[in-house]
Amino acid sequence: MNRKPLVIAMLLLVVVLIATFGYTWYKSAHPAFSGSLISPPQAAYAFSLTSQTGSTVNLSDFRGKYVLIFFGYTNCTSECPLTMGYLKQMHDRLGLLADQTQVILITSDPARDTPGELGAYLSNFDPSFMGLTSSLAVLQPVWSAYGVTVLDDGETHTSYLYLVDPQGDLIATYPLLSNVDGITADLENLLSGK
Repeated sequence: MNRKPLVIAMLLLVVVLIATFGYTWYKSAHPAFSGSLISPPQAAYAFSLTSQTGSTVNLSDFRGKYVLIFFGYTNCTSECPLTMGYLKQMHDRLGLLADQTQVILITSDPARDTPGELGAYLSNFDPSFMGLTSSLAVLQPVWSAYGVTVLDDGETHTSYLYLVDPQGDLIATYPLLSNVDGITADLENLLSGK
């Protein structure tokens, strides 16, 4: 009896099993990223703005954390509250890891978004979320640096989330969120070192 075909079949089976195991291991060790990665990462524009409490806040204040920056305004009735609601869900899903993140809303409507207005608006979402404002002259370079177009007194604005890493580098962007799963998974993987 010729055992050569049986040996070849067994070797092929072993190769297929090893390849399947290797692929499964690689995918679990290197999960897909939902955001649009910026490669190479670039230094995020260093802003200095006024928070909802009236204090001066610099982007560098958040070194050591992942920062999600969203540009919007408090009188928005569609994309802004929806995005902030998704960010609240993300924050809740992260659980204890949420302490290693910071959500920042930078206004696109400085004429109406006073620190008090930002504080009242953000209290509907999460007490850790930060709202930032300033004069139009101070905000315009910030908008420009992040590629944000603001029209119609702030009511029309570019709707992206910007992810800054703990070293202060801009590493990814996200379009308007259709769900919270992707960004939550990305942050979980980043925070766990995957």
